[in-house]
Amino acid sequence: MEDKDDNSWKAALTRGKEQHGNLEVNLRFLEETGLLKSGDEILEVGCGIGTVVDWLRKKGCNAIGSDIAPTAVEYGRQKYPGITLTVESAEQLNYADGQFDRVLSFDVLEHLFHVDQHLDEVYRVLKANGHYLFQTPNKISNAIFETLRSRSLNWRIYHPSLHTARQLRKRLERHGFQVRFLKMDPVSPFFLNKLPKWKWLRRLVKAIPFERLPLCMQTNLYVIARKSAA
Repeated sequence: MEDKDDNSWKAALTRGKEQHGNLEVNLRFLEETGLLKSGDEILEVGCGIGTVVDWLRKKGCNAIGSDIAPTAVEYGRQKYPGITLTVESAEQLNYADGQFDRVLSFDVLEHLFHVDQHLDEVYRVLKANGHYLFQTPNKISNAIFETLRSRSLNWRIYHPSLHTARQLRKRLERHGFQVRFLKMDPVSPFFLNKLPKWKWLRRLVKAIPFERLPLCMQTNLYVIARKSAA
């Protein structure tokens, strides 16, 4: 899995592609949570080249990142001088108990084979009343979209841990988190570029009021999971 992720980053960076996720919307989500404060200790799991970590540092947060792909980490260290990025698995975080105010991840959970181990680790490194702020594709919409796009079920190989909102809530609650969701409009240049090049489809997508749709119809699940004080 590590080699596959690293090879994916090597190929992407060779093409000049630095971002694997919807950076514009992810940053907006972080802003809308209202939970980021100067001086916060923050870890981003699956940080890629560290763009979000650098953005947080500029806001006064003590942010660091980790990723399983050495190529992404090394690239990020060169692109953002002074940034702290480490190579490690999302399922084994080499940090102290209660070290962070916030843990973040974007497009990570769906790729993990050991989700419960990851959540245990996130819970462990968070301070009491700390938050896990993350995004993951909605199983309902993503399974349909990926099946139509690839005309196969190959998405199950690279997205082995997709969740519906209900499944995700139950899983997080089992690990001691209190859960709420934020509905985010996913439309951005990154999002539109993933769609087929049909003008009518793009016009339709731009007109959809995503933030008014029920959770089951969201393209992505944006989650605020609070660790209980106990």
